[in-house]
Amino acid sequence: MKRSQIISALAFATIAFTACNNSDFKTTESGLQYKIIEGKGDRKDSLKNGQVLRVHVKQTISGAKDTVIQSTYDASPALIPIQEIPPGQGDYSPLEVFKQLRNGDSLIVHMLVDSLIMKGLANPTQLPPFIKRGEKIIYTFKVLGIYPDEATANAEAQKEEIAALEKSGEKAKQDAEVQGYVKSKGYNVVKSPLGTLVKVENPGEGAAAVNGKFLKVKYTGKFLDNDSTFDAGEIPVELGKGGSIPGFEDGLKQFKQGGKGTIFIPGYLAYGKDGRGGALKPYQPMYFDVEVLSVSDSMPPMPQQPMQMPMPNEGR
Repeated sequence: MKRSQIISALAFATIAFTACNNSDFKTTESGLQYKIIEGKGDRKDSLKNGQVLRVHVKQTISGAKDTVIQSTYDASPALIPIQEIPPGQGDYSPLEVFKQLRNGDSLIVHMLVDSLIMKGLANPTQLPPFIKRGEKIIYTFKVLGIYPDEATANAEAQKEEIAALEKSGEKAKQDAEVQGYVKSKGYNVVKSPLGTLVKVENPGEGAAAVNGKFLKVKYTGKFLDNDSTFDAGEIPVELGKGGSIPGFEDGLKQFKQGGKGTIFIPGYLAYGKDGRGGALKPYQPMYFDVEVLSVSDSMPPMPQQPMQMPMPNEGR
């Protein structure tokens, strides 16, 4: 993601707000007002279920004083899967319009607070303090890319982020931090294709952990800077689908069923620039002690209440 592109997209959305009025907008069957500002993408083929939009989103309350509620422009873009919407669930929602979008398009959506209340989609007694009756919720979406699936969208986002880190020298710095830790411990490690370092205690003797396989993994996640545990449990992992952080999957591919070892992950292959809420800092390096309990062609049975799994950020 180039900073110049993000800034220009944000500026464009701001100009669009001030330049257009309601007469420029179309209306869906449910009464949702929207406007699509076409980009330069090919408009021949319509979006299909299963495809994924990668977008920047900005949400604003327009009333006596305009207030930005949330924005992805200073974080990672969001991913929006294109799927069949069950009857009634997409009423008075941007979901009604997404299939009309193409690469490079901008979408502006106006949702009236009074209409949300009238349709039973909002409780007037439970509105947040920054939202009042008579106001308007404005969403803007900027389509950055259209991908065949979520894994491809995440891979493209990661590629862009790594390229930017390489240019700034930050990638080399993060790699050196993990390499220095491993060297200080005297560990013998192998370097996986993405750059994860793996200490293999037991490679395993069963089926290999490759893309398309389902793994059952026992893990303990720790911070690199103080060796404290932040997560642990047993999780299912479908390799190649982008369901886990990149460095975690990358490291698991060094094992077979029964394998055991430790995966050391630089921050850009972990939770990246967004971190994970307040628990993980941006680009925080970490490592996982792992044991590959099973490798199979179908999802393994799991405990009824599994621990929280290492997940990628939304939009990567």
